[in-house]
Amino acid sequence: MQALIAQVQSMTVLAAASLTDALNDIITEYEKDSNYKITPSYAGSGDLVQQIEGGAPCDIFISASKANMDQLEDEDMINSDSRQDLLTNRLTLIASKEKADDVTMDSLATDSVGSIAIGEVETVPAGKYASEVFDNLGITDQVADKLIYGKDVRAVLNYVSTGDVDCGFVYRTDAELEKDNVAIICDVDESLHDPIVYPAATMKDAPEADGAADFYKYLTTDFAKKTFEKYGFTVK
Repeated sequence: MQALIAQVQSMTVLAAASLTDALNDIITEYEKDSNYKITPSYAGSGDLVQQIEGGAPCDIFISASKANMDQLEDEDMINSDSRQDLLTNRLTLIASKEKADDVTMDSLATDSVGSIAIGEVETVPAGKYASEVFDNLGITDQVADKLIYGKDVRAVLNYVSTGDVDCGFVYRTDAELEKDNVAIICDVDESLHDPIVYPAATMKDAPEADGAADFYKYLTTDFAKKTFEKYGFTVK
């Protein structure tokens, strides 16, 4: 038993908050037949980039935005050869149960909607995508005073499910998790924002490079793909 315990090694995966449930399931299955213990950390992709830049240990990074991965690649912090677009998602408008009949894409700028939750635009890709939607619809000024910002999409989801705000923008995968507690209004026209892609990569200075390579490969197995799809992601 002592020898077995000594063989177990740890690695760290930093991933977008919207991946929490799917990735936790994948990690649990992976650890059953592995000598590696994985510690995941979930947050807005921009916040995770700041953590990595600040020296936080990281073996694998999975972002909800190409721009955040580009930033680390420009700084030569990832193994560029390992980078791949893993998943795609949809931006979805949700409303509290009480406001379900009042919320539409067309009503966001009207008096029918008093508050709209989105992720912090600078650090949460879903917030950036929502901001692009407002710009492309020409309603940025009309909704500016209604916006309530969340530290990640899960915070936005919570604001809406608890009725603290009238509506919000999250990923389709998040909306499906709370479909009993929120009203799913619609998926947003994808022409209104940049493509929602989840790039992944191993880190150049990964503390556990061998483990990172092994788990990274596991993310493309049939089990991992089926798990991502179960939670509503589209596998690239």
